[in-house]
Amino acid sequence: MIGDVTPVTFCNKAGARLFGMFHQPADPCKSGVAILLLSPGVKMRVAPHRLYVKMTERFVSLGYPVLRFDFHGLGDSEGEVHEEYLADLYGAIQVGRYIDDTIAAMDWMQQAYGTSQFIVSGLCGGAITGLFAGARDPRIICLLGLAIPVIIDGSRIDFTKYMTDIQSKGMRDDYLRKLWTLGAWRSWARFLTFQSDYKLIARLLLKPVLARLKPVKQASPASSPSEEADNTNPYFAPAFRQMVSTSRYVYLVFAGMDRLYYEFEKKFVERNRAELESYASWYEIHVTKDANHIFSFREWEEDMLDQCSRWLRRLSSSGAEASVRSELEARRCDQP
Repeated sequence: MIGDVTPVTFCNKAGARLFGMFHQPADPCKSGVAILLLSPGVKMRVAPHRLYVKMTERFVSLGYPVLRFDFHGLGDSEGEVHEEYLADLYGAIQVGRYIDDTIAAMDWMQQAYGTSQFIVSGLCGGAITGLFAGARDPRIICLLGLAIPVIIDGSRIDFTKYMTDIQSKGMRDDYLRKLWTLGAWRSWARFLTFQSDYKLIARLLLKPVLARLKPVKQASPASSPSEEADNTNPYFAPAFRQMVSTSRYVYLVFAGMDRLYYEFEKKFVERNRAELESYASWYEIHVTKDANHIFSFREWEEDMLDQCSRWLRRLSSSGAEASVRSELEARRCDQP
């Protein structure tokens, strides 16, 4: 590991003590900007396959101080998680459960080290937490998000009801392909012993047929795709808009084989394409080809890290960090 590593503790708004690791580079960048790595779901400050440790090594080598810490109720931090089902915990994270913990981390770093500008980064739940925190706190000048979700999970939400066409086709093709493999007898055994998800199978197989039989409805002037009831997170678009409209960068990396990428394209980009074009200079998307949700193969991981490093170098070398800081300070002065 490059630089110094220090175990740290600080308290959140509710008084729970949070535990983390603070990494200081041997040759800090002149901007004074620090990176917060926000916990992904229940995987805490290390992340799947020690992904955050590897991200930290890369970011520290670029001169950025990095703090990675456990949210309350997770890892070594104090607090409890009361949700009975994991899906409900994910749902709580997706509506902002850990915003206050993120702000507490920035408050602590500002008090302890004088840091006043931050880049927030993280995988999945960490990415959405960073987006919401950025929408609330102007000290965040950039979101570097991996596999950010645009939907809300929950034990009472039937995700199969809201699958995109690409997701449905992919799962349908996978089911049909399995029927003709050597291990097909296992699938048939589950099907005949009532262990299969019959609702999902019926929805996947019947959807193309029903789509052909269903009459085409004329679009109503009063309706729009964004008004359709589904599992889209209603807080996502406003938070995204708040970041880019205040001249702060949003850099997103998606895995090519991750359903969250197709949901982002279908449920956010398509519905907000015109507005997004007006903010094109403030956000950018990269897709790591063939990667899964956690970038588990080395080549996927390296592609993601290289892309993040490229953005950080560009952010620093172009003076963008200083320009974002100046613009935010000007906005604060203009406020009554």
